[in-house]
Amino acid sequence: MTISRNCFFIPAALFIALLTLSARADVSIVVNLGAYRSAEEAGNSENEVDWLDGEPSDDTVCTESFAALELQKYLRMMTGRDDDFAIVDDDRTPEGELVLIGSPATNAATGRLASKLGITAEEIEKLGPEGYRLKTVEAGGRRVTLVAGGGRAGTLYGVYDLLDRMGCRWFSPAEFDEEVPSADWKPAFDASETPTFELRGFRIPRLRGGPPIYHWCARNKLNYWHIDKKNEPLQRKLCLSKLSCGGHYEQAKFLNPLSEYRYNHPRFDGDEAKSADPWPVSESYRGDADGDGKLGYFEAHPEWFPLLDGRRECNDVTQYGKGNFCTSNEEAVAEYTKNFVNEFAEGKYHGASVVEAWTIDGGRWCECPKCKALGSPTDRCLRLINQLDKAIKRAQKAGAVNWPIDIHFLIYSDVLAPPTRPLPDDFDYRTCMGQFFPIKHCYVHTFDDSDCPRNARYVSLLRKWMTDSDRRYRGRVCVGEYYDYGRFENLPACYMHVMADDIPYFHRLGATRFHVHHFPTGRWGSKSLTACQMARQTWNVETDCRAFWDDYFARRYGPAATVMRGYYKSLETMLANIQLLKGWSPSLCTRLDRGQKPLFPDPHMRYRREPGVKCDGPTFLEMLDHCRQCRELIDEARTMDLPERIEKRLAEDERIFAYAEQTLRYYDACVRAYHAAWAGEKSEARRHYEEAKRVADLLRRDSWSVAPGITHHDIEERMEQNAFTATNAVRALTHLAKLLEKPRKDATGERP
Repeated sequence: MTISRNCFFIPAALFIALLTLSARADVSIVVNLGAYRSAEEAGNSENEVDWLDGEPSDDTVCTESFAALELQKYLRMMTGRDDDFAIVDDDRTPEGELVLIGSPATNAATGRLASKLGITAEEIEKLGPEGYRLKTVEAGGRRVTLVAGGGRAGTLYGVYDLLDRMGCRWFSPAEFDEEVPSADWKPAFDASETPTFELRGFRIPRLRGGPPIYHWCARNKLNYWHIDKKNEPLQRKLCLSKLSCGGHYEQAKFLNPLSEYRYNHPRFDGDEAKSADPWPVSESYRGDADGDGKLGYFEAHPEWFPLLDGRRECNDVTQYGKGNFCTSNEEAVAEYTKNFVNEFAEGKYHGASVVEAWTIDGGRWCECPKCKALGSPTDRCLRLINQLDKAIKRAQKAGAVNWPIDIHFLIYSDVLAPPTRPLPDDFDYRTCMGQFFPIKHCYVHTFDDSDCPRNARYVSLLRKWMTDSDRRYRGRVCVGEYYDYGRFENLPACYMHVMADDIPYFHRLGATRFHVHHFPTGRWGSKSLTACQMARQTWNVETDCRAFWDDYFARRYGPAATVMRGYYKSLETMLANIQLLKGWSPSLCTRLDRGQKPLFPDPHMRYRREPGVKCDGPTFLEMLDHCRQCRELIDEARTMDLPERIEKRLAEDERIFAYAEQTLRYYDACVRAYHAAWAGEKSEARRHYEEAKRVADLLRRDSWSVAPGITHHDIEERMEQNAFTATNAVRALTHLAKLLEKPRKDATGERP
């Protein structure tokens, strides 16, 4: 047999493989790469993009190319087709199946196929910057899937929604909490989505965060975080568009009485190199009163600072201080707002789009006659906010600030009550909105439970802000929830049923923004449910929470789903009373720390149920019983034969639960010791005291559960922090030791 030199033999195995390959249509992901040679270059170009120049094309190329990379990564992981899902530029339309990333306005290939897709650029644009369209069609004998957002954020969220529909989940920032199932690529999408709340995410103090949690936020369609100058380009690429700044320390930054005066004061020598002083010399000018060779703000202008109890206070506002500055003093307000705006133009707030312009946490207000004439603390606060807003707008008009800025003012503590008088005529409701923090509300009951006095008070006040027909304020409200308030110190409280009711209730009242204030940035354990549920409900307030829970437990715990669902049920009851356990007085930890009788004064949390005694929530003994149930259930789950990733999830859950378990045991031993000592049963009291000391030693060894960067505190504040100090009842041991001291004999030999 003669064989042509152009022919060759194909081994049988290779022949079958080639037939299989030819039968499978390759899939191309098409995206606009801009001037970049590859998706990798374009999708990782965030440090080259000028995110604030008003020109969105490079922003879009970066984010949508990154979205294409994310889609490619996870489709390859799910299908095992590592040689498929190539990313190509939109300047051509390759053969085979297509996934188009971007709308007709941003992707030329989408524009060319728009009529076959049955969409228009205008239709997609109407979805808004975060809305998106998913659609699969048969066009020209091939399948085409569109992922198009009204803006680059919508396109990114659309990619993550597509992956979510295929079974991908990101339960926490930890690698082991990523769930990527095996799945075939058989797209059949037809959906449009837009978010319920325009702001969704976490308000994390002290600039904590980093790439893992920023990626988690994007994958769960959250858009709010504190601006992180180190990682700001990454934040912007991931569409954390509501980058915030500010907080309670703004007076410490911009009008601190102890800070050096920034001007060349006419009556002070040694500051001639500074700019001219724009303010007239104060009649109460003090000069260098402390003799440090520098002129401070208080020394230059005592009248700018609060008059409290008959004297002007030079308090150290770096730790909040006693009172807010004199807001009736126009010069003080002008200096404060000028320094504030300069931080946007030239400082660390550059680029932030949400500023929390808060007053001092629970601070007093100036008592001078002019300040009192301005009205209530809330009236004064809103007047100050209006002046800051106008200063920002002047800077925007002058070109010193070239991006939009929203101001969040406090509805909280001393400024919780609504205004008592009309707001200034030029108050801008578009850019100034209230930020409502119900810091002491009860989680035993839903927020709108009228039978709960704590919650009823908050509901009444919030309605006066948002729905009452005669209300003075007519603007928007952002709700700031405390699903891990700082004093809770990362205890694994569960709020699943409360959240299912509360978040829709806030929305029905008219809230347009929602975030969680204080939350750990890692080591979530069972808190993953809180974070994921918050993300789902704020994106879609009509989320079917029962279906969400079914999915969460099945995917996060696999074969252990049923057992862990029982665990979460007991965990929710175990810590539903967390406010009275770990919050402010009359919390149990505070009363233990002070040795204060009675230990259980509030009907929301009694020690035990007793006939004729009002009891509105789980008792302490019931909490302990649910703690024991949780221990049994999580131990049962950990004995099961599970995949490694689920074992790691359970290990983290258990480690954080053990911290809560030991905390309750410590409280229990202290409670029993106090009760016995007060009853004169010294032997019994001593036994429980020794148990409290034993558990305290175990808690001291645990710094992992309350590590800096995980809880809400600064590293500097927490060098000695451990699970024992986190009980907020350290002094209970000292009080108990004194109660148990043997009485000493006096000089006559008699006991006193």
